[in-house]
Amino acid sequence: MDTDQQGNVEAAFSLPNELIAIIFDELDVVSLLRCKQVCQLFRSVITTNAHLLYKAELFFGRFENGRNCNLDTAGRLRACRQYQQAWNNLSFPDSQFIDMQDGHAWELSGGVLCQAMQSQSGLTCVQLPCKIKDIPERKWTIDDFGFRIRDFTIDTSQDLIVALEIVGPIPNRTCNVHLRTLMTGEHHPMAAVPFVTHLLSNMHEELIFLIQICGSRIAVLCQEHGDDSNPRLVVWNWKSGQQKLFIQDTDLRSFSFVTEDLLLVGVIAVDRDETPPRLDILSIDSFSEEIEEYKDVNYICGLEYPKMKADILGMLIRSEPTPGWSPSQTIETPFFFARSDRIFTITMRVSPESNSTEECTVLIVPLSTIMAQVGLSLNTQKRIVPWTQWGPNGSYMLLRSPSETWVCYGYGMKFIQLLPWKKGNSARVYDFNKYAARRDVRNEQTTEPKLLWTRLGMPQSLSSRCSAFDEEVNTYLPGRVAIVEVMPSDTPHEWEAAMIGEDNIVLVSRNARQYGYIAM
Repeated sequence: MDTDQQGNVEAAFSLPNELIAIIFDELDVVSLLRCKQVCQLFRSVITTNAHLLYKAELFFGRFENGRNCNLDTAGRLRACRQYQQAWNNLSFPDSQFIDMQDGHAWELSGGVLCQAMQSQSGLTCVQLPCKIKDIPERKWTIDDFGFRIRDFTIDTSQDLIVALEIVGPIPNRTCNVHLRTLMTGEHHPMAAVPFVTHLLSNMHEELIFLIQICGSRIAVLCQEHGDDSNPRLVVWNWKSGQQKLFIQDTDLRSFSFVTEDLLLVGVIAVDRDETPPRLDILSIDSFSEEIEEYKDVNYICGLEYPKMKADILGMLIRSEPTPGWSPSQTIETPFFFARSDRIFTITMRVSPESNSTEECTVLIVPLSTIMAQVGLSLNTQKRIVPWTQWGPNGSYMLLRSPSETWVCYGYGMKFIQLLPWKKGNSARVYDFNKYAARRDVRNEQTTEPKLLWTRLGMPQSLSSRCSAFDEEVNTYLPGRVAIVEVMPSDTPHEWEAAMIGEDNIVLVSRNARQYGYIAM
């Protein structure tokens, strides 16, 4: 070491610890942990500084710092560690039951369970509690919107309800997309118009809607039952009322927001022959207000499924939370799930040719997998990506029991699967946060109590249990899995489905007309 270098090292070690900590705060967490291994001084500075420790805990837990919390940094650090410990131990001390209302429409989003009332013109809402984050249970009712709610969704971060009203007889029916506040049901003050109207140019009585909100945009996919279905996907800027996208095609099946500009669209060719299903990524900003057939759409890239030999009965894409979501300003949460990565769940119901029993596959795809393919497609249009180039090492596929009950199976990087035994009182929880799985490995090498989780090791194979595909399907994502008792074994209800949120697990029993939840 020359004289100048030695002088620089001595100068660094002569700095006050507080100044060293300020310098370390400019580093990313990976570099911070490397500095921790340099010497005793750096290790001491990092391990005794609450702000640096909290920064590391947020990184490993995949959290963002809350904006509306009065806790100091030391208090947030304690809460964050307690919260992660609760997930590690699958500790949900609080449990409650909620009566089911009409049952035709409900939504779990942002820690709030909303359901349409029996009058079908009002909503009941429950904010689910979390003691660690000091979030209390809160219930409220919006008695009458002034119209029959056909379907709805909510965005707690913007105090927004998007509620659909069907007006008029066939063939002159229209759909009014109402924009109301979640807390009061009044017209939303940020919306330029109280509702936008869309003409339903189909002759079917039974309609299925999929509604999503992402920042200033709302998207509605309208499908009808029957072989001659011609789904329509429309996107508006709900604040201005301007239509941003309008596409229709028999091949459209589902969608989800990737970013406020990018959509992930499920495409199944009606006349598919050898064409496998695809997950297309398209840019909303590249569209005009004119209606377009999907065959004319210049999507960015299409991620192909494995080749299939089964008839496809349905597809649903879900991802929670949406990219622009953050906790409501009325909730003083110290931290919340980071929007930098989350999973998309693509549920596909199929009827194999060799088997009369319906099967259901769930493909779990992280946001990072999708964005990697978008990055590789910047200079091309309609780039088709075969399954072998993206799926085996960028997704995770599993089987679940077919169900007609609509639920939110995933949140953030977690996915839940209700198990059929013990009256549905147990569930398998997957956590695809790779950093949590790595911490589990370190835990196994210490004298700390063994965790309930098991690492996802070898690639997952469906070949022996699923007859839907025409090729061997092996998938792998880093993560961990555990089985949790979601309700006491003496619970009188038989649960049919499970939903997972950031701080809780919600059970659904349509036969008993009950919801149940367990919370941290």
